[in-house]
Amino acid sequence: MTVELEEFTKWRGSVEARLGRLEVVSDEHAGKTTHHEGLLGSVDADLSQIQVEFRAQRGMLQALHITQNEHTAALRKLETGQEELRRGQGELWQGQEELRQGQVEVLAGVQAIIGLLGRDIDGGAEPSAS
Repeated sequence: MTVELEEFTKWRGSVEARLGRLEVVSDEHAGKTTHHEGLLGSVDADLSQIQVEFRAQRGMLQALHITQNEHTAALRKLETGQEELRRGQGELWQGQEELRQGQVEVLAGVQAIIGLLGRDIDGGAEPSAS
């Protein structure tokens, strides 16, 4: 029985030594786990902040998109109006040219009438030679 008691004592010593090492390693792991939990908490907080900023940026991009669409529509209206003004200006120039041609014709007619009237007046004022 003493042999068994000695073996039990040895076994118990080795178990206690292993248990001691296990407790040391366990304590080290607990320290690391606590450190990692702190890091995970920081990562979680950072991700939350990034999500908030991302939402704000997405909202800003959507607002810019709406503004850009409004500006594009306004520019199209302006371009259409500008084209209509150019067409109208071309029609005015054409009408102005027609008026100039009409003025030339009227002036020629007035001059012809004045010439005819001048002959009649001069012809009636001169005595006949016969």
